Amino acid sequence: MKKRILTFAALPLLLLPASGFARNTGDWLPQSGVKSPYSPLAVPTTLKPVPDSLASLLTKGYRITTTTDYSGSGALFTLTRQKQTALCVLTAPTPGTDQNVPTSRCWSLN
Repeated sequence: MKKRILTFAALPLLLLPASGFARNTGDWLPQSGVKSPYSPLAVPTTLKPVPDSLASLLTKGYRITTTTDYSGSGALFTLTRQKQTALCVLTAPTPGTDQNVPTSRCWSLN
């Protein structure tokens, strides 16, 4: 019984360091232009529009590697296939507007 009490007392102390990593991802990356040795330069990046839908890219063999909320207006997906990477924004139908089918916009990074 005493071991269980010690285990439950130690458990929060063990989990405390891990909870520090579970914060908003937008806060921990250094911003561009900030005077810090860890601040990256803002480098122009070419985004080439892809004439295919998200569904079409998945059918062609692309795999979703990451996903995140896109400013409340959809979901942003990162897709890869071999050495190709694409970004796609999926917008769901919105009953209050005239958009009644899901749509996607995709760009190639390389």
